[in-house]
Amino acid sequence: MNINTAYDEILGLFRTAWVAGAGAYNGGIVPQVFWEGLGAEGEKPQEAPWARVTVRHASGEQATLRGDAGLTRWRRSGIITVQVFFPLKLGGLAPSRSLARVAAAAYEGASTAGGAWFRNVRVTEIGPDGPWYNVNALAEFEYDELS
Repeated sequence: MNINTAYDEILGLFRTAWVAGAGAYNGGIVPQVFWEGLGAEGEKPQEAPWARVTVRHASGEQATLRGDAGLTRWRRSGIITVQVFFPLKLGGLAPSRSLARVAAAAYEGASTAGGAWFRNVRVTEIGPDGPWYNVNALAEFEYDELS
């Protein structure tokens, strides 16, 4: 696995879970997602829930002795954060917490085809943020890269 494949697989788990489950907490409509690095974020909807997804690598270490080309294993780890925002005037806390659980469930006990796996998955209530209530889902990830 390389860093770009890891991003694709980590974000793919979220996207699959979000499309399948998030509409249940928004009248059947899947809330808009703002993906980091994919163009301008644009205006956030004032009357509808939305989410923002970020992946941050935190550490890396050599996991095996130096081997022939392509055989040295490098362990990469970090955290994915899904920030969920639900309009306060439409209910705020409870539905934003439910949407954050959809995101968290994507990573609980999960791994990807390339070997990324997840731990310490949690939902954290942040509180009011302008017209929205913010609840975050976080998951620590780890995968190995060969070089």
